[in-house]
Amino acid sequence: MKLSFSRLLAAALGLLLLAIPFLAACEEDSAGTASGSSSATGATPGLVDVEGVDSRYLDDDGRYTLDKLDRPEFNFAEKEFRVCVYNNVVQNTYFSEEIGCDMYETTDDAINEGVRTRNDLVEERYGVKVVAYAVDDVAAVIHQSITVGDDTFDAAMPFMNWCTGIAQEGCLWDLKSFEEDGYLHLEAPWWDQDANQMLSIAGRLYFTTGDISIMQKIVSGAFAFNKKMYAEYCADKYGDLYQMVRDGKWTVDVMQEMAKSVAADIDGEPGMSYKDRWGLVGSNGVPSGLLLCSGETLVGKDGNDYPTLLFGENEAGVRYAQDLLEMFTEASSEWFLNVQTNESVQGRDIWQTTVDVFGENRSLFYSTAFSGVKKLRNYPNMDPFGMVPVPKRDENQDQYYSLSGGYAYGVCIPKCVRNPQFSAYMLDVLACGGKNFVTPAYYEIALKLRDSSDAESAEMLDNYIFKHLVYDLGAFYDFGGISSMITNLMASGSSDVSSELEKIHDGVLQAIQKCVDAYSLDE
Repeated sequence: MKLSFSRLLAAALGLLLLAIPFLAACEEDSAGTASGSSSATGATPGLVDVEGVDSRYLDDDGRYTLDKLDRPEFNFAEKEFRVCVYNNVVQNTYFSEEIGCDMYETTDDAINEGVRTRNDLVEERYGVKVVAYAVDDVAAVIHQSITVGDDTFDAAMPFMNWCTGIAQEGCLWDLKSFEEDGYLHLEAPWWDQDANQMLSIAGRLYFTTGDISIMQKIVSGAFAFNKKMYAEYCADKYGDLYQMVRDGKWTVDVMQEMAKSVAADIDGEPGMSYKDRWGLVGSNGVPSGLLLCSGETLVGKDGNDYPTLLFGENEAGVRYAQDLLEMFTEASSEWFLNVQTNESVQGRDIWQTTVDVFGENRSLFYSTAFSGVKKLRNYPNMDPFGMVPVPKRDENQDQYYSLSGGYAYGVCIPKCVRNPQFSAYMLDVLACGGKNFVTPAYYEIALKLRDSSDAESAEMLDNYIFKHLVYDLGAFYDFGGISSMITNLMASGSSDVSSELEKIHDGVLQAIQKCVDAYSLDE
């Protein structure tokens, strides 16, 4: 059952209380030296979890702070910090809600309030107004600004898939170059350490993510399931699905068995259409997502921080990819509604169809990012649903993984900015403030209280879905087509992974070398 509005409002008000200690810290001098030290031994009351966090990143009230870190005194003359972000004119699903507040009607009040609180405190302390410079295409604007010498903005947040191109073209500053003088603290908990580690190449980091953005969570994947359908068709045989996750028994084979038991032709028309009842609804990307959430890596790193092709070195990985393609190609006419290949979907918006089928109680499982979960709010007659992680390959897989997709934002400093030190300094400030206010607003209020229907789903989010996010260089850069290979095979109905990998192998290696050369030559 959904939580009442009064409880949501109470939680939102609780978020505002977090501002009080931070506001007190803002009254200190701009050099930002906090007195004393604190040791966090547990979660701070409220919404910010600081368990196990090094005390140098926390103030005496247990909130995240920059004040104990070695950093220059703020002495910049700029009065605005302008971040180039996406508007919702073109990107009606993925647009920036974390830099400026009250920009879009669909943004949750809690997120607006979190952004407003952070931005107001930043302006009070530093005299700098945070401005969202919203455009249709962030990468294109970066290119244009560099070409004509325009310094309209101070930082940018393109999609990560787009960051890869502009970084190789020499358009971005290396974020690590701002660490030595203390303008940026990439090791701090408000920056995603997995992203920092995986996205660096040749010792350079041109874009990353963290608590300055909520998009890496919004585009992460999970499986939603219809609880009524599960109770009717699966519970007697399999028991509690949440407990299966806890026990490590939630696997692809189990998911397939469950899906098969539910699928049925119910619309009275011959053949399985989107109007029938399905085991799973998704797209051509489902097998690829399952592969990357199985512990397999497309492109990893060697000891010198250079990308290296890993997929294909392990026979078991290639075999698993082939098994997935065989399974889902066969399933497309039986229990898996692939909205990109099913003839009955032609002429419809394929992404809206996935939401419709699950929201109208015609699928047991829905493979989705959390952007899709938010859209389920528009279905008042939908049965209660829960959320579980992407299933394991088998019970021997060490843990559950979730894939952070290419539509996450890559935070970067383009070379057209007027003062890159100011940009780095303010990115640290916004990310730290985001850790206190913006991330909790999305994760604890919008996602857990509005979009989760039960405490077990919230547990799944904390302990399994967001515990291990995957950032695969191959998925972001798509070197020589290595990432799109599985999706393309699925679209064509082929499962011959070995032959396809052989075809693109040399091209993948050439693309990797071109990337390394581009970064190594950048001064």
